[in-house]
Amino acid sequence: MAERPTPPEFEKPAVLYHASPNRNIDRFEPRQESVRDPEEGPVIFASPDEAYVSMFIIRAGDDWTRRGRFGADEPWHMIISDEKRFRAEDKGGAIYHLSSASFHSDPERNMPGIEWASKEPVEPTGKEEYDSALSAMLGHGVEVYFVTPEVFTAIQTSDDHGSELLSHQAPVGAMIKP
Repeated sequence: MAERPTPPEFEKPAVLYHASPNRNIDRFEPRQESVRDPEEGPVIFASPDEAYVSMFIIRAGDDWTRRGRFGADEPWHMIISDEKRFRAEDKGGAIYHLSSASFHSDPERNMPGIEWASKEPVEPTGKEEYDSALSAMLGHGVEVYFVTPEVFTAIQTSDDHGSELLSHQAPVGAMIKP
């Protein structure tokens, strides 16, 4: 299969990262649950940003978590409305290193330059294992917030995607004493 060209505004990195709660993946295959657009079909997602992928070590749905950033120079943040559920599901995982050879970043889809996709199977070239998704996120500079379901709903419906509401919350890392 011919490689799709990458737009010139995105320099293709040599290494991309993919996170999973599964620490024993020898080969990534495009899977049906990785379909963001029916025309694109199943893909493997990866990113040059380890902080971004660290948020995917835990399986978390949009109904109780939100991932993002408020500006390109801002840190990533993960907002969690159910701390008990998060901690129960946090079994750690791995961030895999992947060759970018078969990946492309499409400026017409989601987050160009951050999200890269491959329709080809990919074997990892390395990995970093973590005992905790929370530790991995904090270690990569992700701001993690545990909020009440009411605050989470307010963030979901706010005009500024929660920026003002989060400015009054302390991220988890700020609450942990060394």
